[in-house]
Amino acid sequence: MLDWYTGLVGYDASNLRLGELRAINRSGEVEWVKDRPEPVRGSFESKVLVGRGTPTEHMRDAAERLNLVINPEVLWVSGNPVKFLQGHNVFGASVQSLAPIIRTFVRNLPADMRPHDADSDLWPAVKRSRVDIAVMIQMENHDDVHAWLQAAGSASRSRHGRALVSGDTVYWGMHSRRWSNKAYCKSCELKEHPVADLKLNNQLREYCRAQLRMELTLRTPELKDRGTLGEDLFWEYFERIEFGGIDMSRVKKADDLPEKTQLCFLKWMNGADVRHMYPTRTFYYHRRIILDRLGIDISISFCDQEKIVEHIKYDGEYLRSHEIKTPPDYLQGCLFKPEPCPVYSE
Repeated sequence: MLDWYTGLVGYDASNLRLGELRAINRSGEVEWVKDRPEPVRGSFESKVLVGRGTPTEHMRDAAERLNLVINPEVLWVSGNPVKFLQGHNVFGASVQSLAPIIRTFVRNLPADMRPHDADSDLWPAVKRSRVDIAVMIQMENHDDVHAWLQAAGSASRSRHGRALVSGDTVYWGMHSRRWSNKAYCKSCELKEHPVADLKLNNQLREYCRAQLRMELTLRTPELKDRGTLGEDLFWEYFERIEFGGIDMSRVKKADDLPEKTQLCFLKWMNGADVRHMYPTRTFYYHRRIILDRLGIDISISFCDQEKIVEHIKYDGEYLRSHEIKTPPDYLQGCLFKPEPCPVYSE
């Protein structure tokens, strides 16, 4: 599903009323002024930033060649249009429907932010700067979701380096300017950040309790030469992540650790619960060094780490076969269904 869009949309933004950001020097003179994008709320309380931008040459060429909407000043959009339209993003329309989703989003903007040409029969030219593609994976139960995340956080890496863990979310390439990936428990996220309709929120939480959420973020360098996007693209990038158990070749490098950290690591290898053997700050000091140099997380016991890696499926074939394509019938009313998408190059 489409989970985020940042980019330009060819509708007329010349009459858009925006705030301003100004730089004023010590003499009180205005050095520069720029538009400040405005947060726009939909009927479901979901915010999307809307601003103004200048179309690219590629947009102008595509508009002329394919008869698309283009203006001297165009809309700039950043946010989750699916959540804006349907009130949640547990599931949603395919990223292949990007153009219809964006057009419907623009047509549902408040009257004071809605372009005069939003109802045009022509499709708008677009320039994608960021697109997020999300998939949901059906696991056996809720505990398996967290077991997978725990194992992936300690036993995986991408070209950007080892996975980073923040709370219960695992990141690969978090700060990359090209692409990044993350995985987390959607049910737990809905507990911390519920949708406005609490009855629906509880229903959605129960529905996705045993589901693993994974999201791929693609930025301009990766989007530049791609045409229509699809969910298959997620799996193409997922294959770039390497999974595995404890790499014993890394264990051999333990001799290069500082003496006290090496002692802590050896205790962990022998099955000791080092988390409770050291003061908190000391434990995390050793953990950080071992993670950075060996890629091993001593906050998970050696035996448990091996067990987790053994029974959790990492390969793309297994996860892809358990991807959820569409919500059940009783939740179909909560799904925004876009009109058929035209075929054109962006």
